[in-house]
Amino acid sequence: MRICATLSLCAVFVLISGCRDAEPEGQAAPAAAGVTAEAETRVVQVETVSAETVMRDDYLIASGTIAAKQTSNIGALAEGVVEQIFVRVGDRVRKGDPLFRTRQVDYQRSLVEAEAMRDVALAEVTRSQTLVDRYTPLETKGVVSGVVFDNAKTALEVAGANLRLRETEVETAKQALWDTTVRAPFDGAITARYIDEGVFMANRFSGMGNSAVVQVQECGIAAAILFAPESELARLRLDLKGHLYVDGRSDPIESQILILNDRVDPTSRMVEFRMAFTNPDCAVKAGQSVRAEVEVDPRSATVLPRRAIQGTGEDRYVYLVTNAQAKRRPVKVSDIDADRVEILDGLMSGETVVLTASEPLYDGARIEPTPS
Repeated sequence: MRICATLSLCAVFVLISGCRDAEPEGQAAPAAAGVTAEAETRVVQVETVSAETVMRDDYLIASGTIAAKQTSNIGALAEGVVEQIFVRVGDRVRKGDPLFRTRQVDYQRSLVEAEAMRDVALAEVTRSQTLVDRYTPLETKGVVSGVVFDNAKTALEVAGANLRLRETEVETAKQALWDTTVRAPFDGAITARYIDEGVFMANRFSGMGNSAVVQVQECGIAAAILFAPESELARLRLDLKGHLYVDGRSDPIESQILILNDRVDPTSRMVEFRMAFTNPDCAVKAGQSVRAEVEVDPRSATVLPRRAIQGTGEDRYVYLVTNAQAKRRPVKVSDIDADRVEILDGLMSGETVVLTASEPLYDGARIEPTPS
């Protein structure tokens, strides 16, 4: 009996102790609920700003390659063995400077033969003219028949025609000899040398190997050959100004569109345009990569101060002011400068957003706006 009574008293003691330990936990819930309710009813002081539309300078970005104004592969004018090449790759040449020479001996001999034949023809003209001069008074006196006199005059005409033919042959031989030395067609630079001395060169393309001896580029004027998507055609036109950025060169080059191709490449769907510039001392080399920033017509843009944008990377957002509440709205932005961004998506001009807040905001927070 005493054991049973003792056990009963222990059970009662445990029950009483459990109830006392549970009381503080049950009283904490109302206090937490009070804190949440206070946060929901708190009004955050905010400064607001409205998105505005401005006209923004716009640029078309294109890439391409530098090209010289002219590039000519120079071959022989008079066929023969290349006897001497006067230039090397990298040399600067002026218009008329000798580039190379083919063997001249055959052309010199041809000129001597042509001059000799001209001299024979000239002698024949002299003889025929003397005979006509002699027969003229005799024919009027009847000493020389009309037939003989007519034959003499005909012989003079034939001799004169033959002389003109021989003179033409002399000029042709002189030109052929002159053409053995090939000269630069314009001011420029030697950018390739295809053969060495001793190679036979024809003055016509034979389909057998290279028909050129050297390559000359007129590089004092160069052009950027650029390509843009066909979707940009509406923004492209002649005379648009821009800047060229060439790899390896720190300073941009001012230029403008001088050529706009009327053809769109059916494979790449790109349109070609060209921007030329003066190139002293051929400083910019043909073949270099180039990027162009072309100033196209200004466009309207929705702009906000950078301070109004929250988040980082792709997760950018603003707090839109709606009925005294801050509503979180995702946006896409593009940098303009250190203070402003352009809104690409998510916000329209005229909508008001939070610029600064007295404390951190959350979606649905109650706010008291103050315009900036």
